[in-house]
Amino acid sequence: RRVRASTSSPWGPWENVVGWTCPGEYEDLPAFTAADFRRLPLAPSPLHVQPARAEHLVNMPAIVYTTPATQRFTTTLLGYPVEVEATAASYTWDFGDGTTLTTTSPGAPYPHHDVAHPYAAPGTWTIALTTTWSGRYRLGGATAWTPVVGTATTTSQATVTTVEARTRLVVADCLTDPSQPDC
Repeated sequence: RRVRASTSSPWGPWENVVGWTCPGEYEDLPAFTAADFRRLPLAPSPLHVQPARAEHLVNMPAIVYTTPATQRFTTTLLGYPVEVEATAASYTWDFGDGTTLTTTSPGAPYPHHDVAHPYAAPGTWTIALTTTWSGRYRLGGATAWTPVVGTATTTSQATVTTVEARTRLVVADCLTDPSQPDC
């Protein structure tokens, strides 16, 4: 603030009052909140399951992974253009049989996989992938990013059917004579 002794005297020097400083460009705008972040149309991470076939064998691992991409949005905050980036921060894999796993890894396809789950019984299971997104924002044209305080989540699903493979003794090779009993 600046003060003067009377309306006819000159203004005194500027002085800092209670730690207040002059705001920089746009510093007087409110934060882009977690609620604002959750209202963005975030696309769910795609859920991939290997082997990529209708049936999986019991006790053999179903490999899961995703390929998330950083998502970018342009919106407005109190009339100002705001750029927002959403980046996948963690993944919760619910395998539908009571098993869940939270990772920071998006997984990977075979042979470099690091997220997999074997099913102990035959059945049809719904795998749900919940991706937790962290965000950052900046006002249009600015260079500095500000983190969003809070996260958003998206969920994608895939269905897996597990079957048992029973072994049977046969007289000859089923590939050369598929008509024999138990082939």
